[in-house]
Amino acid sequence: MHSVTVVCLSVVLALLLLLWLKISNLAGTSVRSDVLLVLAHPDDEAMFFTPLLHSLRAQRVTVHLLCLSNGNYAGMGKEREKELYASGAFFGVQRRNIRVVDHTDLQDGMGNVWSPLVIRREVESYMQKAGNISTIVTFDKYGVSGHPNHIAVHNGVRGLKENMPPGLLHLQLRSRSLLFKYVGLLAVLPYVLWSSTSASRTSFVAVIPPASAWESMAAMRKHASQFVWFRYLFVIFSSYTYVNEIEEL
Repeated sequence: MHSVTVVCLSVVLALLLLLWLKISNLAGTSVRSDVLLVLAHPDDEAMFFTPLLHSLRAQRVTVHLLCLSNGNYAGMGKEREKELYASGAFFGVQRRNIRVVDHTDLQDGMGNVWSPLVIRREVESYMQKAGNISTIVTFDKYGVSGHPNHIAVHNGVRGLKENMPPGLLHLQLRSRSLLFKYVGLLAVLPYVLWSSTSASRTSFVAVIPPASAWESMAAMRKHASQFVWFRYLFVIFSSYTYVNEIEEL
């Protein structure tokens, strides 16, 4: 009886793994190059956007990273800039396509109020420099983790959208409720069971493949100055390690 149970569980796990692999291949984007990912701090890309970055890399979409602060809250801004370049390289982002902003009105800190106008100017400046951005991706109005700097980035990009000509696609990472934020690998389960990854240009789900589930951890290792014990736990149990729900901003 014990052997039968083990065999049955093994078969179920194998089927779930195959379905996960299938759904990760189906999930993804129809986004065209070039994509600008607007972040608040170095390590946001690794902690929150790994499934999306994996999907874009797999589709050979050119990605740009604009980080609106160097994370200098503890006086480690220069070191954290270097860490972002290393993490970007891990995700296949060329160094020339990464900009880290160090502006007096955009300093890292829960109590620091960021100017939407300055954010808009920085994003516009980078877009003019790049010249070929077709899609902007950033946080939603809840800022994923509720960090005020994340929310400010959303507000700044939304203000930019309202003043841009049509044609530029603006997307946001959907924040998950606390109930579903720290379910770890279980975040994949609804998509595996119901294959609910239908995609459009403005709404899609990026699911990390089984063989790449380690990528968020590997990217966070590039941010050595920030990778303390509780961030290990965050990466393991965060649903953003495995699934990104992307929708129109």
